[in-house]
Amino acid sequence: MSSSVGFRSFSPPLRRFLLATVVNMIGSAALFGFVLIYFHEVRGLSTAQAGFAVGTMSFTMVVLTPVAGWLSDHFGARRVLALGCLISIVAGVLYAFVDSFLWAVGVSMLLGVSNALWFPSQSALMALIVTPEERPRLMAWQRAALNLGAALGGVLGGLLVHSETLTSYRVLFAVNVATYVVFLAVLPGLPSGKVSHADHPAHDGFRDVLRDRFYVRLLVTDVAIALGFGFLWSFMPAYASQLGVSKGVIGVLFAFGAASVVLTQIPTLRWVRGGQRMRWLAIMNLWFAGAFAVMLLTPHVALWVAVGAMGVAQMMGGFGEAVLGAVRHPLTADLAPPALTGRYFGLSTMVFQACMGLANTLGGTLMGVSLSAVWALPLLVSVLGVAGSLALRQRIPAAVAITPS
Repeated sequence: MSSSVGFRSFSPPLRRFLLATVVNMIGSAALFGFVLIYFHEVRGLSTAQAGFAVGTMSFTMVVLTPVAGWLSDHFGARRVLALGCLISIVAGVLYAFVDSFLWAVGVSMLLGVSNALWFPSQSALMALIVTPEERPRLMAWQRAALNLGAALGGVLGGLLVHSETLTSYRVLFAVNVATYVVFLAVLPGLPSGKVSHADHPAHDGFRDVLRDRFYVRLLVTDVAIALGFGFLWSFMPAYASQLGVSKGVIGVLFAFGAASVVLTQIPTLRWVRGGQRMRWLAIMNLWFAGAFAVMLLTPHVALWVAVGAMGVAQMMGGFGEAVLGAVRHPLTADLAPPALTGRYFGLSTMVFQACMGLANTLGGTLMGVSLSAVWALPLLVSVLGVAGSLALRQRIPAAVAITPS
């Protein structure tokens, strides 16, 4: 692996891709951070209905990401990624016209289709167009780019919807659409991400993936971190709004976690070099457990103290996500045979999105019963994630047990 981890170490097409990722994530974060609030406070849906509608996007992804992984392996990751962008543009336009629960569910399902195509194909493309030694560096920079966009998008979203009017949300949706157009424009400059099956041995598709017992066990431990993501970032804005936090402050809070990833992602890439991957994944879950322990305090203290606690929790989760980009995603790429890369990432995305959707649904339901109960569940699951990651230290294949140095 090259000793250089700087931005200029990448080729010009990859640098453009990373910059477009920042732009795209600005729009996505602005949308996802406030869409549940939009459904509830602007369109008049109950918190349970709004949570279900947002969760529908993730549940749609659960069904379709394995199919998207297969499409990526057969038709090329770049082509499937472009199709996902086009559908996201259509869904972004339709969000502006949602006026009922069924509309909210339908548009969320359409966005789920686009994201099902987008996420596994994007990860597969990054894994296939660089060498195994370069993967941790590229994927770490990609996470940094995603989170820089998320930090800016959270603040921008809070500013755009500060007036809490339908017009302000329609401006937000227009920004989201524009960022997908920018991302789509840079894709032709990248390799196709299509594996020549003549150059690789035949595989039985998903049956081969499921025969990888370590990978299946790893997906089980992913439940902890995925549920943590869902509660701490996807559901947190609605929770903060319920406490009485203003939309502008919610945007700043949303940016805290993302900014902590941006600032620590590249140093984390250096720290994990030569380290045991499963030990680092246990540390990742430990950061999230700490974040949820802090969030347990928020219903019982003054609002200004709760805001500070949420900021601390966001930063702790950000430290955990920095490990995700440097360790977890490259591990999937290293485990996958090239001809099955899309399917490996498809199953990983399926688990993450199932738990993200479950977090919104459970969070909306629990918040209607007790604010104190909202954070106890992800805290327990994160503790189990620490234990599960440590248990897999003896099962990880030796060839991928250590991060490249």
